Amino acid sequence: MGYNILYPWLLNAFVEDTMTKLPLLDFHYHGDITQDEVQKIRSNLEECYPRLGRWLPERVEVQLFDTPVKLAAFLASQKAELGIRTIGDDAFICSHDAWLGSPRLLICLERLFALPPMARLGTLRHEAAHTVLHGALAYYVFRIPPDCLELAKAKGLSLTVLQQVLYYCATAVKDFEVTRLLLRQGYQDCQVAFAQTQFVPSDEDKLAWLLARNHPQAKLLFLTGQLKTLLLGWPLEVAGLMRLEQSTESMLNYMEPDERKRLLGVAIGVAKQLGEDTHNNVHLTLGQVLRELL
Repeated sequence: MGYNILYPWLLNAFVEDTMTKLPLLDFHYHGDITQDEVQKIRSNLEECYPRLGRWLPERVEVQLFDTPVKLAAFLASQKAELGIRTIGDDAFICSHDAWLGSPRLLICLERLFALPPMARLGTLRHEAAHTVLHGALAYYVFRIPPDCLELAKAKGLSLTVLQQVLYYCATAVKDFEVTRLLLRQGYQDCQVAFAQTQFVPSDEDKLAWLLARNHPQAKLLFLTGQLKTLLLGWPLEVAGLMRLEQSTESMLNYMEPDERKRLLGVAIGVAKQLGEDTHNNVHLTLGQVLRELL
């Protein structure tokens, strides 16, 4: 009788403990990295994981790089080994993937510790949320739907460009989903601070726009590349924490007003339709981008 009474309690306690156990953070170091820096990153990550959901990854690999050069070299080597052809992720402060089947964070300390403390905290929470929402290989392998293939072909878009556009759509959708999760869990100030580091004008982007704006395929790549920031900002706009139109004008002040307005309109139109399924969200975004930005 005592066993029958105690068993449900023990089972519930076991299940609860399993669902809330912190991931094992498996650190790897590249370059001159201090234990103080490691401890700050570890503490920030461990603090937020219990609030990111009941089901957490068992292990998260954390690759730390002291400089952008070492990060870029590591990514180039990994991509060559795995046959990955996407571009642009070596420019991030931090990035995430699950190319080998489990979640991994890549963090450039030179970039991370150049941020104000609240933005640095927001950046790490943003990346931790990716390991919870997008911690499996399935979130890094996306099929191009037949209707999108047909539309791209009809508009003369090359397969190589289409694959990069798909990558940009996927990263934008995943950043939207992460911001939405973090706001649901009460992380507001740090996500505003993180977003403020993203909505900044870039000389490189300004030059890229000047070179691309008269070439349809290059222009599509540029516009789609901006969706990452714009979709990230939409949940903050909905929560009344930022003015997306004003922030977009500031970030893309070098674009012609009608082009900027069109891009923002597409981004908002997409964001309003996004649900809880990442693959459906990516397919929806890709289709809308091909219809409205090409």
